[in-house]
Amino acid sequence: MGGGDLNLKKSWHPQTLRNVEKVWKAEQKHEAERKKIEELQRELREERAREEMQRYAEDVGAVKKKEEKLDWMYQGPGGMVNRDEYLLGRPIDKYVFEKMEEKEAGCSSETGLLPGSIFAPAGANSLLDMASKIREDPLFIIRYRGADGRGCRLHGCRQSTVPGQ
Repeated sequence: MGGGDLNLKKSWHPQTLRNVEKVWKAEQKHEAERKKIEELQRELREERAREEMQRYAEDVGAVKKKEEKLDWMYQGPGGMVNRDEYLLGRPIDKYVFEKMEEKEAGCSSETGLLPGSIFAPAGANSLLDMASKIREDPLFIIRYRGADGRGCRLHGCRQSTVPGQ
């Protein structure tokens, strides 16, 4: 009568098609993760070897010693990426690498990579701009009034004035 294994109809049986598929997917996922870990380890070994070679070349004197600073944080894309090139559809990364190869990377007026250069409008008079920022700074006004208020309390004046207002 009835033929076949009734266990194949149970959800927990390891030979059901659904469970075999789950096991296969888990194995594939595990294999992909293992390959990814191996790739990351290989990249780490290569990077360490590169750094060791760089350090050795610096010690020997074949390569100029490179100072690790935080200047790269302040180098905005405005100094490195030409807006015309971007609008023409040329890849930005390639342009940046070419620009860095042409000139020594770092903060200088030649490369246009000055800290805050992305925020400064072209042709702005920095001294006048800085003076207006200081003059309009709310903390400066509060401190000025506080310092003036201490002097006024001693001399009996009622209202303090802020310079430039």
